[in-house]
Amino acid sequence: MKKLLILLLLCALLPVYACKKEEMKAAPEPKPQPAPAFALTNLAGKQVSLADYKGKPLLINIWATWCAPCVAELPELQNLQNARKDVLTLLEINYKEPGEAVATFIKKNNYTMEVLLDEKGDVGRDYQMFGLPTSYFVDRNGVIQHTYMGDMTKEIINDGLKKISVAPY
Repeated sequence: MKKLLILLLLCALLPVYACKKEEMKAAPEPKPQPAPAFALTNLAGKQVSLADYKGKPLLINIWATWCAPCVAELPELQNLQNARKDVLTLLEINYKEPGEAVATFIKKNNYTMEVLLDEKGDVGRDYQMFGLPTSYFVDRNGVIQHTYMGDMTKEIINDGLKKISVAPY
């Protein structure tokens, strides 16, 4: 009986010892890829496309008003907009919400970023977004160099800016 108990205990512990810490790594950064084209309407009702920003570095942020981490990062993104609008275009793409609700939220919070409406979720799908907020750092050649999911701090934003050759703010 003791031998059986010891054998069962060893069998239970074997998988724990078989796993090595160095095998448990974070997912690698996706390879740079061209940013998928899109055409969306902004809050003023004007059609805006990715092609309108050809040759400019971009930070594309997909978010929603109901998403607490999204709302938490917006003040920092507004600070970025204020500090770097001369060298970086910030596109805030709202995910699947009616324009009126988004416009009310933006006005109430005095945000001045360019907000585009992805009411059907097409951009979220094309950019393979799997959670909100998700940000894409796009270089002057239209290539996504860095993707970040979650609310960003100034340090995280500056890390992404470096990857698209934009000086930190």
